[in-house]
Order: sequence, then C-alpha cells, then structure tokens
Amino acid sequence: MAVYTITTERVEHFCDGRRWHLDFPVKDMSVDLTELRRDGLLLQGWLLSEAYADLTLVILNGNNISSLPLTQQRPDVIRKVLGDEPDAHPQLLCGFSKRVKLSHAAFSVGVIANGKFTELLKGSVAGKFQVLKGSENWLFLDNDSNKSVDQFTGKKRLSRTARSEWKSYFSSIVQYSSQTSLPVCMLVAPSKEMVFSEYYPHKESPKAPIYDLVRLVPASLDFIFPVKELKSLPQRSFRVCDTHWTFHGARCASQLVASKLSGKQVAHFEVFEKDRYQQKRLSGDLGSKLFPPQRHVEDSLCNFNYKKTVVYDNNIDNFGRIIVMVNTEAVLDETLLLFGSSSSYTMFHYICRLYSTVVFVHTAGNIDNSIIEQVKPDCMCLQTNARFVVKSPKFNDSVLVYIAKKRASGHGNKAVELADSLPFRCKQYIHYFNSL
Repeated sequence: MAVYTITTERVEHFCDGRRWHLDFPVKDMSVDLTELRRDGLLLQGWLLSEAYADLTLVILNGNNISSLPLTQQRPDVIRKVLGDEPDAHPQLLCGFSKRVKLSHAAFSVGVIANGKFTELLKGSVAGKFQVLKGSENWLFLDNDSNKSVDQFTGKKRLSRTARSEWKSYFSSIVQYSSQTSLPVCMLVAPSKEMVFSEYYPHKESPKAPIYDLVRLVPASLDFIFPVKELKSLPQRSFRVCDTHWTFHGARCASQLVASKLSGKQVAHFEVFEKDRYQQKRLSGDLGSKLFPPQRHVEDSLCNFNYKKTVVYDNNIDNFGRIIVMVNTEAVLDETLLLFGSSSSYTMFHYICRLYSTVVFVHTAGNIDNSIIEQVKPDCMCLQTNARFVVKSPKFNDSVLVYIAKKRASGHGNKAVELADSLPFRCKQYIHYFNSL
C-alpha cells in the first residue's frame, strides 16, 4: 500500500493574542493510504485566544470545510502556557482532536472570526517520491535514483566506465552465443517519455545515455529497442499513471523477441487476435504516489492469465525472483530463458503463449551462467529498462547473492509456489532453484 508524508508549515503572521499548537500530525510523519481512506487524517492540538468564544477553528481541503471543535480538556496547556490552575478555567476546553477524510492533497488549518478566515498552518499529503506531471494528466518519473529527467535531456551521459563495461558485456554475449549456438537477443524497454514525448514537459536530447548505448551495440547482436513499434501501435502502448507499458505494449515486445530469436516474421506470432480486454480505472506506480491516487482507464487482458501456467515461483521480491511457466499449447515448443526486469512481468501473458517453457529470472539483464547451465535453454532474452542503462549489467552474476541478501534483510521469506506435479523437462532445474 502507498505510503505518504504529511508536510506542515506554520504561518507565523497569525497573532492577535492567540496561541496554538498542532500536536498531530508531526512534521514529515508517514501515513499509509489505508489509514487515510478508512479513518482520515488525525488533527490534534490546542488553541488559546483572548476572544475564545468568538472564533471557530476549521480545516479547509479543496472546497470542503470542516470545523475542529475545541472540546478536549487540556489542563497541561493551562498550566504550562498560561501558568494557571486548570480547575474551572474558562479555557480548559481548548483542545481539539478530530479525524478528517481528505479529498485533496493540500489543506489549511485556520480560524474564522468576525466572518474572516485567518490561516494558521499549511499542510499537504505528498508521496515518498516525486512525480512529474505532463500534459493531459500523463505522469512520469521524477527525482528517481536513475535521474530519468537528466538522462532524457542529456544532462546525464553514459560515462566512460559504463561504455567500457557495456562493450565488454556485449562482447561476452556475442562470443557466448557463437560458441554455444544459442540464439540471444537483448530487449531494452524504452522509457514512456521516449514513446509519448508529446506529453512530456522536457525536450529530448540525442545525447541521452540510451542513444550512446545504441551506438555501441555490435551488429552481430540482435538488439531490440522498440520505440518506433510502440509509437505505431493502434492501441496505446504505455499506461498514463505508470512507468510501464500496457498489455498492448507488452504484446508487441513479446512478438518482437520471438521474431528475433526464431528468425521468423512477426506475422508468424500474430496469435492474439481473439484476446479480450476489459477497461479498468487503474492507478499504477506513479499514480499511487499522488494523493488522492490518480487513475486512468486502461485495457486489462481478461481471457488469459499467465499465472495458470506457473509451475514454480520463489516469490522473492524484485531482483532474485525466479518463475517457471509451462504451456504445452504454445506456438514454439522451446524453452526461453529470460533474464529480465519489471517490464517483463506484463510480457508473461503473451510470451508464455509463444514458448512452451519460459524461465524468468529477475536480474535486469545480468547473466548467471550457472542458471544457463542448469536450464539449457533453446534461446535467451536479456531484458532491461532504458533508465537502467547508465550502469552495465554483468555477464558473470550470481542470483544466489541476490536471494541471500533478500533473505538476510527479511524480504525473501514468502512461501515458494511449487506445482504438485512438475513437468519432466524442468523438474531438475526447478529442484536446483529451490535449493538456492
């Protein structure tokens, strides 16, 4: 569930003999969406005024106004602030405590006296991470660790070290593919601002790291960077409130992968014509960072779900996750090993209908040779996202290290999903995965 930060700023000009304090929420405290929706935001504090009977304390939120009645006895305030005994004091009921359900991110606390509103405090509900708002309500990443905006505008370049490491990575892949006769392709999922730049508030630079990388790709490597294909899809290829592509974008990417690895035309993999989609209002990893969460209507595949093909899932979050899917009705009776990232997950709904066995390992293109040796795939896809390319993947990586780190931190203890009956073709390496 999304977690937000409550920011508050006191308005210092308010005086007129009135003293007040907000006990709760404290500045920069965290609160989750469930609490905000179910209970509302707790506002608690006190207000002292010489003209205490003639004012009303309120909170403004959008067009909504709610009173914060002074109904709580605060003997501590009377003693410490006024230096008086609280018993029978006329301002003993100076405290307020009320939960208010917010419909907008910004709110103000103030007093109404003699028909005039005076602001005491400004507050807002902000996501933990910043979101860049484009035109027509499109949302984009901002202030992320990969510095997406600086990459797009060319302020952040591919460093000399990164270039050297990418060259070494590409060279190792090409050499390995040649020596083993294993078809290999690399898929880089474009950032949504590259495909829908018309909604993005910044201008793209030809010096962006992804274009530096494209110029380094050897001709002998099947490299897929499907900006043109995703732009030309009749359906929208990226979600408005999420960083990732839509089902339609994932379908296109899956078909391009199968085409590259098999040497067959994309038309050979046009097998999804009967798919049905249902429109749903979805938030996503960007929309959920706003309060209230922003949603947009998206097509959701409703006649097929890859989960029914899963025979193994170690349920490790993010890096280190391993999923094995088996579908005997797939177009190709082959095993695809996919070293992928977050963009791969939506592809599962299509790629597992193109390959009879798909072994997914969440590494963002980092390669674990021990897994290749165990799986013995017919082909391999290395998938990463464009915003990750400022750092090269490794050719000799260890998934075991990822898993060990997750378990040591307490994030890798979910129950493993294992089919009651494992297909013979993958039984051996699934047991290997289960031992990691």
